[in-house]
Amino acid sequence: MTKPITLPTKPTKSAFMTSKPALTDTRAMVVLVFLTLLNILNFADRFLIQGFAIDMIRDLHLSNLEFTLLTGFVFTTFYTVVGLFMGALADRVHRPRLIAAGIFGWSALTAATGFAGNFTQLALVRMFTGVGEAALTPAALGLLGERFKAQQRAFAAGFYYLGAPIGIGAAFLIAGTLGAAIGWRNCFFVLGGLGVVLTVFLFMLREPRDEHKMQAIIENTSQRPLLAVFTEVRQALRASPALCLLILGGVLMIFAQGAFVLDQLWLVQERGMQAQHAQKLAGMMFIAGGVLGSLTGGYLADKMQARRKAGRLWFLVLIYLLGLPVAYLYRLVDAGSPAFYTCMFIGSMMITIGYGPVFASLQDLAPTHLSSTMTAFMILCMTLFGTSLGNLAVGVLADAFKAAAFSAPISKAVMLAMTPWLLAIPCFALAARIMEK
Repeated sequence: MTKPITLPTKPTKSAFMTSKPALTDTRAMVVLVFLTLLNILNFADRFLIQGFAIDMIRDLHLSNLEFTLLTGFVFTTFYTVVGLFMGALADRVHRPRLIAAGIFGWSALTAATGFAGNFTQLALVRMFTGVGEAALTPAALGLLGERFKAQQRAFAAGFYYLGAPIGIGAAFLIAGTLGAAIGWRNCFFVLGGLGVVLTVFLFMLREPRDEHKMQAIIENTSQRPLLAVFTEVRQALRASPALCLLILGGVLMIFAQGAFVLDQLWLVQERGMQAQHAQKLAGMMFIAGGVLGSLTGGYLADKMQARRKAGRLWFLVLIYLLGLPVAYLYRLVDAGSPAFYTCMFIGSMMITIGYGPVFASLQDLAPTHLSSTMTAFMILCMTLFGTSLGNLAVGVLADAFKAAAFSAPISKAVMLAMTPWLLAIPCFALAARIMEK
């Protein structure tokens, strides 16, 4: 069996001179909080279109398939492909400035979403919004990997991914509150303007690589052109079966989560809720359950990692074995029962609880000099083959079941599209076994 990649030995102080990586101090926490705020904005911008699903489908005369294309392939194709090069750039350049350029670009295009008048115009804006957003996470996780100790990586990644539940929840709350007052177009204008303002603060963020290390990177990358990223990724994957299984498990997990794109329509059309009530409920549940899931996942995964090798991966196996039955039950129980809201809360936890363990495990397996590049590659796979295909699958299935006059077509489509999540469990288990050997 091929041996997994071995990480380089930890650099000595003389190698880094004045830089202080892997120190959990006040400065590291400030950086973590700030990057998390940016990630909140990232997810709020990305998911605001889902928060306004009913309004935008009505005003722009979109079909279910067109809407899922806008939230899936139209956005993620550019987001993920460009993201791979952004990850390679993050391993080569000043990362805070790279993030600043990305945020300015995606925020301007978020504002431009408010001017869209049809599917084609909205698709073009969404396409290039993805280019800007691709710059954030690979560079941010690379920065955090140098700021926090190895045994705290799941906590740092899990905290950073609070951006998912808070940002997505905020998008639904904005749609249900501010959207009712000023309309969906003006909400995109406001959110885009906020991102442009936050760009200024990134120029105050220090790059932890000191001058000596940056010079070494420049000399090294002069021999490694940017297009060599494909060769580097291929070599890393060939050297580590555990890394391949981790990425496959992440793709299957995110595919199932992509099936939730029609949940607003499901709550209104098949559970009888009013649109604004559904938006507010989804927002509050996702913030509460998602935040708890993200923090709990990072903390408990680090605890298991301290007790046994590959503990973070075993945590994923255990938590999904326990939680996935609840996700299926949620689609079946009566919307007026307490069990419905309990399942909705636990389901929100299940969406975010794996982010910290997955990306911390990636940092454990990937070579140090390819940290951001492999993060970008994993995001590419999870988004393009996970979220996008999950979005597309549930859209196609829902339209097909509706055309065939099936009862509860969205429920049936979502439950069928969630099946790959079950297949992620053995992937994580096998990856853990390989790491332990």
